[in-house]
Amino acid sequence: MNTYEREYFVSRIRSGFLNLKLGNVRVRVLNPTLEDEYLSNEIFMESFDQARSDEIMTQDEMFDWMMDRGLWSQENEDKIKACEGNIEKLKVEIFNARSKEKLRETARTYLRATEKALAKLQAEKDELFSKTCEGLASQDKMMFLFERCCFVGSQPLDFKDVDIGDLYYQFNQSQLNEKQLRELARNDPWRLAWYAKDHSPLFANDPSRTLSNEQKGILIWANMYDNIQESMDCPTEDVINDDDMLDGWFIIQRKKQASEKAKSELEAKTTNAKIANADEVMIFTDSKKEAESIHNMNSIGGDIVRQQRIAKAKQLGKATDFDFDDRKIQIQNQQRQMFKDSTRR
Repeated sequence: MNTYEREYFVSRIRSGFLNLKLGNVRVRVLNPTLEDEYLSNEIFMESFDQARSDEIMTQDEMFDWMMDRGLWSQENEDKIKACEGNIEKLKVEIFNARSKEKLRETARTYLRATEKALAKLQAEKDELFSKTCEGLASQDKMMFLFERCCFVGSQPLDFKDVDIGDLYYQFNQSQLNEKQLRELARNDPWRLAWYAKDHSPLFANDPSRTLSNEQKGILIWANMYDNIQESMDCPTEDVINDDDMLDGWFIIQRKKQASEKAKSELEAKTTNAKIANADEVMIFTDSKKEAESIHNMNSIGGDIVRQQRIAKAKQLGKATDFDFDDRKIQIQNQQRQMFKDSTRR
């Protein structure tokens, strides 16, 4: 994004309104008031109830219907979860390969392809959402809210001869995505305004109006970048300026915190000294949530070892302790150490 583009978008966000073109007329879209939001939620509830009385399916019912008729499958659900997991892994790979350009950019290529595959799957899954109770109610809510926020000068826009759908499409197309908001939040001119926020208001919103989605987004990321700078493990500037690498850093930090929390909880429950001081502890559970918590106790290296052992067991059909590569290396190291100790005597 060029400097002049950042200046334009930051000034637009801070102004508290958005200009749309309707022929030769400029339509000003303001942020909603609390009353607008309340009334729009009433519209949603009424529309949802009406759809239910018209025997229209809910989102959950539509999902079951799609599964029954083969329009969607558990395999597709598994693909979505696999894509989400692979996206996290690839972002971590990009962060870990930050000083190895070829490896980093190869991982980035795979990441973009995986994101594209996930978006396609989600689009297929959501294709019939607009025909559900929630979808119809959401459309009614958003159209009502949008209409309440459109003004020409100081007067509400008269939609009698206006296609609200076309105008709303123009509004949606103008909205900034997360990547754009992140770039704005970490650069000038926003950073200058952010540093001076105690002396000059960030936004020119009317006090009766709420924050827009763009205003909320840029505030969230501005605070996030401040927190990153204050972190004991603060990454370098090139990582902060690269969304994929920074996401990888976030994931590593999140897993590290989850691991430390899980370990502290285990230590609080563990009174057996042998277990507390063991290199490896095997814990059994029949709860998926507890299993996830137990997995979080692993360090990144420990999680890699776990995955390698699972892959080896699948490859061999069954495996003993001595079939795992990490155990072979550990035993070899122990044997070398025993040999060294014996030769010193």
